[in-house]
This record gives sequence, structure tokens and C-alpha cells, in this order.
Amino acid sequence: MPRAEIHAEVIDTAPMGLEGIEAQLDQVLQGLRRKIKGVRGSVVADSNGLVVASDIRAGVSPAILAAMSTLIAQSAGSVFENIEMEGPDSILMEGPKSNVIVKHIPVADVTLLALVEKTTNLGILKIEIDRAAEGVATALGFLAQTPARTGISELFVMTKGGILIRHYSDTLRTDLDRDVLSGMLIAVQQFVQQTLASKSGSLSQLRYGEQSIFFFRGTQTVAAAVAKNATPEALQYHVLDALQDFEDRFGATLESWNGDVSAFPGIDDCFEKIIKS
Repeated sequence: MPRAEIHAEVIDTAPMGLEGIEAQLDQVLQGLRRKIKGVRGSVVADSNGLVVASDIRAGVSPAILAAMSTLIAQSAGSVFENIEMEGPDSILMEGPKSNVIVKHIPVADVTLLALVEKTTNLGILKIEIDRAAEGVATALGFLAQTPARTGISELFVMTKGGILIRHYSDTLRTDLDRDVLSGMLIAVQQFVQQTLASKSGSLSQLRYGEQSIFFFRGTQTVAAAVAKNATPEALQYHVLDALQDFEDRFGATLESWNGDVSAFPGIDDCFEKIIKS
């Protein structure tokens, strides 16, 4: 499918203009780079090997990656067709210094390729490439956007020392709720100060009744997420992604923060989406 045909089809099936589509694709690819350590570049290519969207670091050609992406997907499809087996959804190629993963997105007839460092965690890479593929299909108008629900009812964002930066809630209704949560916050802060600040690891958990408090640790911050009937695996990508976004924006400010939350303009853009979803 030529690139022009992709654009025409998307315009017919989606209310947004081309700029909106390109912006969404850029956001998907940039999110892939932010969530996975070691991504050198990623590209969305059409069936002719032409670039639909790209997020490339210096030294890598988007056109070459796009052509590679289509060639790899088509070659793998031919191999499996010759042995009369269903073709793979994704192809991983391992090299001495870097790896390449290609994900075919049949519904949109495009491919998604990511070039990553050899040290990149392949398990996380496979999970995030699948999520990015859904984002690409959604941006091109082939899938209805259905945001994943985190199940988080309370979110405390704190410094590594346990000082509260921001609290978000979708259940806080009365002063009694505030008193209960204030007491819980003290316990959370003490836990962070005594445990997380002195031990390695990125995740811990406390349970009380049907609720659980999940602790996620960034480089400079810690988040405590209160959720019911949730697992750490279901929450960690949402919360750690938000923490990373926050630290990328305000890392320098955090180093000498004086306790005034106004020093973080736009902080709600990083975390409110977790509660609202």
C-alpha cells in the first residue's frame, strides 16, 4: 500500500487531519523510546518500505530502517508460507552489538521496527512493541481507542526521602477520608524513609483488607499507588512511565526543591492520566 493510500484511507475513517495523525504516531514512537532503555531508533513503514513515521537518533537513516522493516516482515512471511505455517507476529534479529525487532500490523498493512542496544531487556521490549503496535493502528484509524484502566484510586508522588510532592485521588469525598489518608500517608512516608531509601529494588507492596499500596521507585522520586484487586505488573508501566516523564521534565529542580509544588508547572499532565484512566 503506497504511503499516499494510507493517508487517504485514514482521512476517510478518522475525524482528525494529517497533522493529528502524524502527531499521534510521533507520540507512540517517542513513548517507545522513553519506556525502553536503549532504543536507538524506531520507524513505521508501509508495505512498499516507505517511511510513515520515525523517531531516530543521530547516525541511523529512517529510510534504511523502513526498507529493512518491510523486507524483514515480507521475507519472514514467505519463509513460513513455504513451510505451510502461519507467519509470525513479530521477528527478533540479534546482532553482536544491537538487536532489531519488527512487528507486522496486518490491520493497517504497516510494520513497526525498533533498533535497540544489545543490553535492552527483550522481555520488556516485546511487551512494549505490542503496545506500540496497537497505538500505531489506533493512530491510523484502524482501532477504536480504549485506554487501559489502571485501577488506581490514590496516587502519592514523593521524594526518595518520603516528602509528599503531590497527591491524586478519585475517591476522596469527605474530611474523614482526608484524615484516614493523612494517617496512611505518614505510614507510607515512614516506610519509604526506612526501607526504600536504603535498599535496592524498584517495587514493594503493602496490603490492608482488599486494598494494596504498591511502591514504585524512580531515580529521584517514589510513587505509592493504592489499588484494589491489582497486580504490580498491571500497574508498573503506567506509574514508572509517569515518574520518568516527571523526572525528565523536572530533574534539575528536584535536586534543590524547597517544598513548593509550584516549582513543577505541568506536573498534573504527568500523573492525572493515571487516575482518570
